[in-house]
Amino acid sequence: MRKNLLAVLASFVLFASQAAAQNLVDNPSFEDPTVSMGSANDVWFRFGSGGAGTSSESTVAPRTGARHIELALVGTNQFAGVFQNLNMPINPGQIINFTGWAKNATGAPFAATQEIKLEWQGTPNPPQNRVDVLSLGSTYEMFSHTGVAPAGTTGLVVTYAISSFGAGQGDSLVHLDDITVRIVPEPATMGLLGLGSLGLVAFARRRRK
Repeated sequence: MRKNLLAVLASFVLFASQAAAQNLVDNPSFEDPTVSMGSANDVWFRFGSGGAGTSSESTVAPRTGARHIELALVGTNQFAGVFQNLNMPINPGQIINFTGWAKNATGAPFAATQEIKLEWQGTPNPPQNRVDVLSLGSTYEMFSHTGVAPAGTTGLVVTYAISSFGAGQGDSLVHLDDITVRIVPEPATMGLLGLGSLGLVAFARRRRK
């Protein structure tokens, strides 16, 4: 009986910890090819406003690995970015954390807006969750955005973009790398995980005695 209980506790702890650690995006560091047409299911889709707003693959200055994404804006009222459809079920109430690393590569003060978006998918269209960041340093720094899937959510598209629609904004060059999207365990799940871990510790102590 005790062995069976130990096996159940160990399995739960392993499953819960793996679920919390899993990165939901494919190709998080852009080491594999991205696309600019067709489907964005489980692949990064590059987009931009045209010749003055571009999103491209680059090997100039990756944070890790050999490749990254380069976003370039020339002048005002331009935009460029990448998005990916996770192509998996996302349920209302789930907490999603979206992080990545970006840097301002212009050699001048940052003159754009970082747009970090959780675009919930569903019917009718659930409200989107977006945060705008107006600053960015010249070395890679992490951004982080967390949102709760609203009622009606069935899926998720994650988007990182820059734009120059604001006053005084214009020429910009941003390097993007190492994206992570995770489901954050609910407090109840974390409590059960903690209890499971404590149970394993207590069982091990009793065996040593």
